[in-house]
Amino acid sequence: MQSIGFTTIKSQVCKIVPTSLLNVCQDRKLTQYFYLILGFSLFLHLISIATTVLIVEEAYYWNYAQHLDFSYLDHPPMVAILIKLSTLIFGTTEFGVRAITIFCFIITATYSYKLTQLINKNSAPYALILLAILPFFFLHSQIITPDVPLIACWSASIYCLYRALVRNEANLYYLAGIWLGLGMLSKYTIALVGLAALVYILLIPSARYWLRRKEPYFCAGIALLIFTPVIYWNATHQWVSFIFQSSRRLVSTSSIRLHHVILLTLFFLMPIGIYGFCQLMKKNSPEISSISTNTKHFMRIFTLVPLTIFALFSLNHAVKFNWVGPIFLALIPWLAALIANNPATRLSWLKSCVFLLGCYAIILMFLFFNTSQTIHKKYLKDILAWDKLTQQFNILAAKIEEEMQQSPTFVPLDSYHIGSELSFYQAKLLSQGGITKSYPVAGSHVFGNNSLMYRYWSNKIDYLDKPLILISTEPASFDNPILKEQTIEQSVMKRIVSVSQGQGIKGIPYYYKVVRIRKKNAISHPDDFIYNQGQ
Repeated sequence: MQSIGFTTIKSQVCKIVPTSLLNVCQDRKLTQYFYLILGFSLFLHLISIATTVLIVEEAYYWNYAQHLDFSYLDHPPMVAILIKLSTLIFGTTEFGVRAITIFCFIITATYSYKLTQLINKNSAPYALILLAILPFFFLHSQIITPDVPLIACWSASIYCLYRALVRNEANLYYLAGIWLGLGMLSKYTIALVGLAALVYILLIPSARYWLRRKEPYFCAGIALLIFTPVIYWNATHQWVSFIFQSSRRLVSTSSIRLHHVILLTLFFLMPIGIYGFCQLMKKNSPEISSISTNTKHFMRIFTLVPLTIFALFSLNHAVKFNWVGPIFLALIPWLAALIANNPATRLSWLKSCVFLLGCYAIILMFLFFNTSQTIHKKYLKDILAWDKLTQQFNILAAKIEEEMQQSPTFVPLDSYHIGSELSFYQAKLLSQGGITKSYPVAGSHVFGNNSLMYRYWSNKIDYLDKPLILISTEPASFDNPILKEQTIEQSVMKRIVSVSQGQGIKGIPYYYKVVRIRKKNAISHPDDFIYNQGQ
């Protein structure tokens, strides 16, 4: 039975793994471990992608895809384009939204494999193992956020730049420009790859002649050309996205957050990865055949430059969980080479793989089989059965429509969380016949709050003298004096209790109240809906 299980996993993995990987190990036992790691990781990915509810960010970006544009307030448009393509093919489901992550992961894996193969041929298969199990890459190959296409473009960019800078293949600059431009359409942080390339040219004597060649400048020009839709959108929207990003990121904090960067690095690489990272940074780093001095310089610079930027930034600013992860794509070939060329390191990494995959499996089991209300409230309170909660709110809206003879609109009083989930799960249920009508969702900007892109998707004047269903997880939200001044209450505050995904454990209550907007508070001028940083 065990032999049949291994054969099945092996046959499935063989369909997506290059034939050359069959020679990754000399002994049969280690080869089996390799297939089992990739096979089990793939199994966990498919379960998570297809069965877990969308996190609020994913639902928010799905709403991007329903309002395609050249850019958005808080991100460039790539994630919206990918979700739109994915749902057109696979439908309005969790899998339909996330399926594109598989495509992006294939791009990431392909270029990481090819880069590692160029640097140290026999170690390339281990690059795939690292991408399959390291926490940052494991997570961002099953949810869809702007980081997913960013990682793919980052991987492709450093591959092209390695061939251009280290192997002196000038034509690869043009391809690097395309990938950097696509990366800029995903997330602005890929500009750090361009900065690392400049630092490499300035620091490495043999690369300085590129300053006199046209190719690096064409590379930058191509990237800028691809990025022009975002520039155009900002120019026609008072530069709100650039202002929004800079004002949020540059807000100083009263405490140093350098330890956050250190902890994230430790978490993303694991102790054995940190050890490998330190070995690369040493002046007398281990000698591995086919890895030249300039190749080591390339991996050091393309890892250290972005990491140093974030470390300096963290001295008086907050650093987010997802910022640091893509940096370590430049380190993957080195870690893979250490695994391939050192039996002790290989064994340590295999133990780490088992540990990490075990942790991932336990987390998934908790999501589906946890029956403890204490654990749910403490660790999993945001993992709700949104389809069930949305169905309850939809029934409520239908009842209000019947009583008032007007179609109501949901107005969550938070920034985007509740509205994004309601919008997606109404669309999903409608496509599956779970409900017969979808009700519109407006942002809380209609009452002076910040609702990010919902500000551009809904106009207060459209809801004048119509029933609005205000929703919040905080009862105090309904006591806001501005809200009371602008609305006429049509019902008392009531609540709907959510349940967890999986075992249906009782979750947090969602409070609601039906109101109408007073006519004197109508806003009709377009400028009233442009993002105001003061809000």
